[in-house]
Amino acid sequence: MFRRRRKTSDFSAEIEAHIRLESERLQEEGLSEEEARSAARRTFGNVMQTEERFYESGRWLSWDHFLQDLRFGLRMLAKSPGFTSVAVLTLALAIGANTVIFSAVYAVLLKPLPFKDSDRLLFVEKKNPLRGWIRNPISPAEVLAWRDQSGAFEELAAYTQRHCVLTGAIEAEEVPCEVVSSNLFPVLGVTPLRGRLFSADEDQPGAPRVAILSYGLWQRRFAGNEGLIGRAINIDGNSYTIVGIMPPDFSHSYAPPLHALSEMGAELWLAGIALSPTQVWNDYFGIGRLKAGITLQQAAAPMDLVSARLERMYPDLKGWRAQLMSLRTMTSGDTRPALLVLMAAVIFVLLIACANIANLLLARGAGRANEFAVRNALGASRRRIVFQLLIESLVISMAGGVLGVLLAIFGCKGLVALAPAFLLKSAPGLAAGAVDLRVLAFAFATVVITAFLFGLAPALQSRQSRVMETLKETGRSSLESPRTRQFRSILVVSEIALAMVLLIGAGLMVRTLAQLTRVNLGFNPANVLTLRVPLSGKHYEQPQTRVEFLQRVVDAIKSLPGVESASVSHGLPLGWWGQFFVTAEQPNPPAGQVPSANYVIAGPDYFRTLQIPLRTGRSFNDYDTQSGNRVAIVNAELARVYWPGQNPLGKQLRVESPTAPWLSIVGVAENVLSRGPDAGFNPEIYIPYQQYPWLLGGPKNLLVRTSAGVKPESVAHSVVQEIHRIDKDQPVADIATMEQFAFQLIAQQRMVMALLVSFAILALVLSALGIYSVLSYSIAQRTREIGLRMALGAQRGSVLRLIVGSGTGLAFVGITIGIAAAFVLVRLMRDLLYGVRPADPMTFGAVTALLAATSILACYVPARRAMKLDPMAALRHE
Repeated sequence: MFRRRRKTSDFSAEIEAHIRLESERLQEEGLSEEEARSAARRTFGNVMQTEERFYESGRWLSWDHFLQDLRFGLRMLAKSPGFTSVAVLTLALAIGANTVIFSAVYAVLLKPLPFKDSDRLLFVEKKNPLRGWIRNPISPAEVLAWRDQSGAFEELAAYTQRHCVLTGAIEAEEVPCEVVSSNLFPVLGVTPLRGRLFSADEDQPGAPRVAILSYGLWQRRFAGNEGLIGRAINIDGNSYTIVGIMPPDFSHSYAPPLHALSEMGAELWLAGIALSPTQVWNDYFGIGRLKAGITLQQAAAPMDLVSARLERMYPDLKGWRAQLMSLRTMTSGDTRPALLVLMAAVIFVLLIACANIANLLLARGAGRANEFAVRNALGASRRRIVFQLLIESLVISMAGGVLGVLLAIFGCKGLVALAPAFLLKSAPGLAAGAVDLRVLAFAFATVVITAFLFGLAPALQSRQSRVMETLKETGRSSLESPRTRQFRSILVVSEIALAMVLLIGAGLMVRTLAQLTRVNLGFNPANVLTLRVPLSGKHYEQPQTRVEFLQRVVDAIKSLPGVESASVSHGLPLGWWGQFFVTAEQPNPPAGQVPSANYVIAGPDYFRTLQIPLRTGRSFNDYDTQSGNRVAIVNAELARVYWPGQNPLGKQLRVESPTAPWLSIVGVAENVLSRGPDAGFNPEIYIPYQQYPWLLGGPKNLLVRTSAGVKPESVAHSVVQEIHRIDKDQPVADIATMEQFAFQLIAQQRMVMALLVSFAILALVLSALGIYSVLSYSIAQRTREIGLRMALGAQRGSVLRLIVGSGTGLAFVGITIGIAAAFVLVRLMRDLLYGVRPADPMTFGAVTALLAATSILACYVPARRAMKLDPMAALRHE
């Protein structure tokens, strides 16, 4: 208004100046001052109309109308606090849920990787379709051949994961690290925060040992010491010179995790990969930058040709081909289907919320028909009324959006608590639990869209009102048109159908989680403590020294109170340590079978500690040493594959190489789900670690079973003390219970189930409220009709059937549409399900019964209120 007054006052002053000049001219012609002024004003015309036309021609008129409508909308919403509170809270929950899930989708699937031209970066592994192997490391020979001969890459770098132990003035610490080729960081296009990158000379054998630290490790262990560059630190018993510090936002964790519970990527990088064209052992992952204009598919064909040439030169590479994926796909991993399902679910919740509020606004708009008719009769245009209703919708949506973003801040923290470790590792921004500007922009766009989604229907309803008929009907009950009633019914049917799809999805995830928690892993994870001892340093380079240390540690742990048994292994069950070729006594493997098996290095009491039953034979003992006969234990699956119907005890096999020694089978163990529930049982060979203490770096995992009633966490401190008593400089890492380790395998399904159930409950409540609001308003509109029916002798039971029947009819249509839609949509969840089909009849039946019962209850409450109407009071009211 101030702007209007200022503009019009300037215009009035200009008009007054023109009138004064005209008056002065007339005075010079002989008229008196009063006569001249009157004549000048008559000549100019109506000053007020001129000022109004000038104001209405200005751009500030629309702004003034907007402010007027905004103030009026706020007053109208303040007069209905119940309606406003329900609408704002409903939208806040829906917008908050959408913002939380979008933050995860953006962090994992959409956020650009912090590398130059990241769309040209590929993650390189290899596969062997003939053997059924996928996602395998690559060899130095393949790295060099693909880089130099395929013509697809500007550059191809290699790296391998490991754990490194830092020792020095403070306590020894194990950190995840990577040994990388010198061109890895240039391929990624990153520069260090301090110092320099590796040089090509530092890849060569005999070059000085150099390392680069992550920013987090630099701050945590070295307190951000600026003088650290050029200094030496001790890593795995060797001296390394620090040459660089990476930036704070740099994360390089694009490889399978070293530990299922680890949320952290590499914190330390070492130079020293000397790639040789004759090395064919597989220990590396590759990251390459494609040449400009070459796609992933175009790069695959020439790489396969190079692989075909390599297998003619090196028999060990027979059948291996490159497996390429974009770095973005690698980071998202198996989480993409889960996040897309959750995003679809929250969009459904938002649509249900919009339909619910639109229903409420339609009912409220019908009650305000007289107001709109009066305003229209007094000169307000229908366009102005529609605009004012949209402003009211925008106010509700903005209030819901602000509250929803506040809820999303806490919701993101809850999502982080539910998310599996590998998801947090692939999206460090998600782990921070922050809502960044792009997520806020998404929330704002959601607010604007929802304002139109639920505000457009009542706004269009107001345009269809007939002024004279509405004014004549003042005081009557029924002011709602049949078309509006039909539209409200469609909204309720849509709510129920969407809720049905969400409930079925949630039900399938509940069934999946129930199946996963009941699956027989093949061992008993209860009361088992796991921890890892790296055994780094020159002192443990001799295999026999490792054996002696581990034997002393196991003996000491067994003597602790509450400990029932203890053993060692390389890797843990459910972690899958790797596969090797198997050659058995028979000439060829069975038809259709891959001659390979999981390779497990274990100590005495391994089977007792994990309570893996032995079908026949014996377990390992203290006599299975390098001086004894070479022995092995196989699982039931391997025995079934190679010796069906035979007793495998005494049979012989060997692993990986024709020159390897033959192993005599001394026992057959029950099957263990080494790769998790989805992979089923695989052939496995157990080897005593005393006979091969150097194999795969030797055993590093300790397994401790506590007695019944003793929590494994309670002995963790004592176990660590015993290890440090034997070697005070030996770090201990990854302390966890076996149940935690197993629980992490179903973390993604648990997250999806928890969120889907939450969204489904919200959808169920909103759809029930939709039915309730429609019937309540219908009863209010039909008060005279119901009173007349009852006055003419209608029984209360017939009134109940009339009301409930109309509501259940809508519910039946919605449930039918929802079932049909669910049959199609839940197939998108196939990768998330275990032990249950997408079209599971039990889930569909249970959800149908639940939604039907909820709908009947929502119908019964307003119907019961209608039964209590006094016919005479209802007729007098009319």
